[in-house]
Amino acid sequence: MKRASIRLLLPLILLFTISCSRHPQVTVVNESADPLANLVLSGSGFSEPLGRLAPGEKKTVEVTPSADTGLALEFEAKGTKHAPPADGYFEASGLYRVTARVKPDFRVEITSDLTP
Repeated sequence: MKRASIRLLLPLILLFTISCSRHPQVTVVNESADPLANLVLSGSGFSEPLGRLAPGEKKTVEVTPSADTGLALEFEAKGTKHAPPADGYFEASGLYRVTARVKPDFRVEITSDLTP
């Protein structure tokens, strides 16, 4: 009886440990017709350089915010630096999936979702 209880409890402990150790994922999508250079994501307690993103390309990274945060995206396009203010909201939980879409006019649209 004791072995059966341990077998049932072990997967739950493993699942809890994995879900607690994950970090939010941020996906940046370049919906513009121009490449984005010197791309950097930042928020509370993190700054993540992504380099270059071609038109139509997307990159996904895990970030480690130190608190609840918005997302700021800096980049260069057509020789101009773009640094719109931080937008959106997510927490330092692995349950968050954040998407930042760079639109054709270089506006940044940020959405966040919780995953089960």
